[in-house]
Amino acid sequence: MKKERSFHVYAIITIICWSLAFVLSRLVMQELSSEALGFLRYLIASLVLICLIPLLKLRKVESKDLGLIVLTGATGFFLYMIAFNKGVKEVNAATSSVIIATVPMITALLSRFVYKEKITTKQWIATGVSFLGVMIITIVNKGFTISNGLNWLFLAAILLAAYNLLQKKLVQKYSAIQSTMMSIFAGTIMLAIFLPRTINEVQGISMQTIILVLIMGIFSSAIAYVSWTKAFEVAENVASVSNYMYVTPLLTTVLGLVIAKEFPEVSTIVGGIIILAGLILFNSDQLFSKKVRIKRIGNAELATAAQVIRESFATVANDFDLTLDNCPTNGAFTQAKHLKIDLDKGQQLFGVYLGKKMIGFFELVYHDGYQATLEKVAVVPSERGNQYGEFILDKARKIAAEDRIEQIDIGIIKENRRLKKWYQKNGYEIVCSKQFDHLPFEVLYLQLDLKDEVTNE
Repeated sequence: MKKERSFHVYAIITIICWSLAFVLSRLVMQELSSEALGFLRYLIASLVLICLIPLLKLRKVESKDLGLIVLTGATGFFLYMIAFNKGVKEVNAATSSVIIATVPMITALLSRFVYKEKITTKQWIATGVSFLGVMIITIVNKGFTISNGLNWLFLAAILLAAYNLLQKKLVQKYSAIQSTMMSIFAGTIMLAIFLPRTINEVQGISMQTIILVLIMGIFSSAIAYVSWTKAFEVAENVASVSNYMYVTPLLTTVLGLVIAKEFPEVSTIVGGIIILAGLILFNSDQLFSKKVRIKRIGNAELATAAQVIRESFATVANDFDLTLDNCPTNGAFTQAKHLKIDLDKGQQLFGVYLGKKMIGFFELVYHDGYQATLEKVAVVPSERGNQYGEFILDKARKIAAEDRIEQIDIGIIKENRRLKKWYQKNGYEIVCSKQFDHLPFEVLYLQLDLKDEVTNE
């Protein structure tokens, strides 16, 4: 199996494990409280993950990141686990899974206000459609009241969305697996406040409950999160993995029927279908978008690549009054012959393709001493705002790390504050700035450290 396609296996493993959690939680909480179950589940998960540490490449945790780690542990595991278990205890597995399936959409909506990410008109409409589905589930059988269990599940969904936003900052410095592990450890430590209660409750529980708790701790927690993280690591885009979440309600319903003999109410089926329709509409651009891929290019693609670079850098040239006379080396004036020279020198040129169309470009120049320079990072204006820039930086980092490169440098216009913040957001740190006689601007140098990734391979 090709590595880039193996994410299907990882994602399927995760979805099966998570779907089991909705059903098994209800069975276990016939003997254990939601708090005791939460602590036992992640205590077991933490012990499993500790055993995996020698097999993983981890970097040293900086003290300044401890606060963020604690927040991710609180939102994603401590508070979330309490809210999730309390909700699942009162609401059937099928309904619970539908509510939690709204997390990606809630995350995107919160990102609109926290990170100022764009929400399209279609996505606002999709949000309204899903909200209608929620209303059908909550009021058809109970009138205009929301059950206590649904309140807990809505809180759990919001907490998990908040965790996703916080993880965005953490994974800028640490690998996804390490970030998840640190958050689970932090959440488990917080859940330990229920240790006395757990000790009292586990005395006399049935062997069946013990086995179910072990399954949830090992599979629905430890294995599920590691597998989910691995799926994102090997997949070419986030949507390919996250789309599997839409399978969770269906699989949970089937497992609920088979294991717990739970039959979903008509309102759950109708409302669930409407919610999922809204979620699909919300993510339709990603669901049905063409595949984005990176390809090492040769002589045949140089003319197209030069055109992409010129089109991309034209906006910067206009913003900073760069011309062929005062800055002939700027990307806005790149020709195929210039790329031909780079190619002949052995430099690595990569095209970014959306389907069959090249929409981006980057170049890696390797130096002695395990150092590389990232040059001509380009995305055509018509495709900006779709995180292709982040995709390029991630691919460049992975390619360099595989080639044992320990440091990536890049130079930008110092006055380009927006671009500077973007590189910093993606893990680059400012090194220095320098003025050159042949350039009409001061160059700011940034650096990405890959030593930990290379050393721990």
